[in-house]
Amino acid sequence: MNPIAWEGEPAMCPNCNAPVRNDSEFCTNCGAPVRTPSASVNAPMTEPAPPREPIKPYAGGPAPGWQPPAPRPAAAQFNFDLKRLAAPDLTIGGASIVALLSLFLPWFGVLGYSTSGMSLHGYLVIALLADLALLGYLVLRAGWDTPPVRLPIAHAPLLLIATGVQLLFVLIAFLQSDGLGHEFGAYLALLAALVACGVIAVPAIRSVRDAQSGGAR
Repeated sequence: MNPIAWEGEPAMCPNCNAPVRNDSEFCTNCGAPVRTPSASVNAPMTEPAPPREPIKPYAGGPAPGWQPPAPRPAAAQFNFDLKRLAAPDLTIGGASIVALLSLFLPWFGVLGYSTSGMSLHGYLVIALLADLALLGYLVLRAGWDTPPVRLPIAHAPLLLIATGVQLLFVLIAFLQSDGLGHEFGAYLALLAALVACGVIAVPAIRSVRDAQSGGAR
């Protein structure tokens, strides 16, 4: 067993002040310890660990096997350009704008009294919604080369349905005058709806006839 070194050699007990022997560890009067052990003289000393070297970056470029992340494709920005629309699309868009505005013009009147088509026939709101949807669709096509929203219907059938709905309700409202005379707005709306629908309906009818005649041969 290794010898222990002691700090201080009190001649008096620090607890009861009774005299103690120099080689005593405890007071014979009160039993209190009179010596404080210090660290062992022969205690083994551990060597400090050598400092760790900082990790240096790989100086020869990227580490082997490392691949950079694939760049994300840049989102296409809206850029309105009428050149993206074909001539029939422009004609349909212009006629639809005229039909939309004419819904709020005087349609019927008598003896100085006149009313708009929307005021007399509330169901014309369906034609209004079809017109707005059609114009919004054309704006999307004019704003992007590839529209961000992919519709479950092709371009030509969509135009045919929208313009057909618009023409149907404008025609019904035109025929239901309720005994009033027709005003400028009614004729303008009917003409614009006919033009918008005819631009896409006539080529569609021709293509169907050509397909039928080709199949008959």
